[in-house]
Amino acid sequence: MRRLLGALLAVGVTAGAAAPAYAEPALDWQPCAQNAEVECSTVRVPLDWANPHGEQIEIAVARRPATDPENRIGTLVHMPGGPGGTGVDPLVAANPFAPDLAARFDVVSFDPRGFGASHPVQCDPALIDQAPDPLPDGPEHFQRLLDHNRRASDDCRARSGAIVDHMDTASAARDIDAFRAALGEQQLNLYGISYGTLTGQMYAEQFPERVRSLVLDSVFDHSQDTAGFLVTQAEAAEDSFHEFAKWCDRDTACALHGEDVGAVYDELYERAEAGELQEPGGSGPMTPVELTRGAVGGFYGPSWHALAAELDALRDSAPISPAQHQEAVPNPAAAFCNDHRIEVDSAEHYAELFRRQQQAAPHVRAGVGGVVAPSCLGWRAPVQNPQHVPRIRTDAPVLILNALHDPATGYNWATTVDSHIEQATLLTYDGWGHGVYDRNRCTLDATHTYLIDGVMPAEGAHCPAVQPEVPAAASPVETPTAPW
Repeated sequence: MRRLLGALLAVGVTAGAAAPAYAEPALDWQPCAQNAEVECSTVRVPLDWANPHGEQIEIAVARRPATDPENRIGTLVHMPGGPGGTGVDPLVAANPFAPDLAARFDVVSFDPRGFGASHPVQCDPALIDQAPDPLPDGPEHFQRLLDHNRRASDDCRARSGAIVDHMDTASAARDIDAFRAALGEQQLNLYGISYGTLTGQMYAEQFPERVRSLVLDSVFDHSQDTAGFLVTQAEAAEDSFHEFAKWCDRDTACALHGEDVGAVYDELYERAEAGELQEPGGSGPMTPVELTRGAVGGFYGPSWHALAAELDALRDSAPISPAQHQEAVPNPAAAFCNDHRIEVDSAEHYAELFRRQQQAAPHVRAGVGGVVAPSCLGWRAPVQNPQHVPRIRTDAPVLILNALHDPATGYNWATTVDSHIEQATLLTYDGWGHGVYDRNRCTLDATHTYLIDGVMPAEGAHCPAVQPEVPAAASPVETPTAPW
């Protein structure tokens, strides 16, 4: 259950006119240490793109050359989710795309600035762990939350330097254009997953003429204000909870089959509120926020069978030994808070925002954003890329993929982003979970046809759902390390 309820909190200047890429004339590709079949390199970029001749940092990149070089189309950039997700090590381990794409494209990925091997931000994990519970509890609690976030941002800056102020997705998009120039490519093909779709939108906004194709898989809506962001996130999480409960009602393999799943969860939540709920394998009481994070994490796969079994086990759980000491780790909140202006002016306002989330999500009480956004209150760093409707005017059409029941980037976001991009087509996967590209033959074929031939699916196209399978007996729920 520790992995199930492990922290989801892993939260990727201002979008404006495109700046020239300040990059080395070519990338010095060398075999990657972990896999000589993959090439690794770095590209130097400005720490602050507003000061291109100032301090420079290195962005780690990796490449898998096209397996059919005679029919190579170009470079396909994989933009990882997050914030906090990295691209180099996953690409070294395996190609994220099926052989049809691997044959025709050099697949390139990178570690976004501030993470992985790209000038990583470091923060004191003990201080991060001391964060007050984000659930509202009056003016004194609200002030403690502000004070803690100020200390955390100061600590991250003291350990990491000014990178804390420049981890936004608009800057990451400019980094992509720097290695585009270094690759010698006139245009790029881009695939973003989850929070990586925000990076893709920022790239298309700033460099529309350099986009040959753009796939936004499980799309992030950056147009919402604070209340809209929190409420739409809560709605998406609650929708996934209802789908989980409906599955459990009809599938006898569910550990909670025959029970009122909502009532079971509500009872666990009430025990968590009272400090009476113990995490199996944990070191003490489980908080309501930990319970919610774990449940929503189970919707990502979705891992319904394992989630039901673990919720059932929580009813008779017992704590064990405390967690071991951790080394300093990156704090993804730095990136999220560079991208979002979270406006809360008082403890009363803060409580009202949580009431609105709970109204939208009476069982899970909040979505991923309800856990992430409080980290930005009091955070001492400029909001370089505040929420806005991206102005995307690419000549190439944009393909949006989204599940009908996604707990993190809800279908409510997909329809909004689709409406914002004139040349966009939304392909709906009529199933569950986070991430669509490789769900089935339908989603694969639609994506491949678009990327290879430039042919979009029909407007309003849908792909059928794939029913979750019963996992191996020992398979735990894998909670994502990043929310998007």
